[in-house]
Amino acid sequence: MAKKQTFGDKTSSKGGADFKVAKLVYSVKSEKTSGWKFMEKNVRIPNGENDQKVLADFVSSATK
Repeated sequence: MAKKQTFGDKTSSKGGADFKVAKLVYSVKSEKTSGWKFMEKNVRIPNGENDQKVLADFVSSATK
């Protein structure tokens, strides 16, 4: 017989993550067409870090 496994069992069996994941959507102006492009990335945020600061640093480094 198959073991009955709940969603809570699946998530608790993995080790505790020491980061959060945030989906970041930002706009970049295209040099070729002068239009705006929207980029989306999944960014890992370490526990204990300021979310806004980590995201702002990522956007500033990605737009260079």
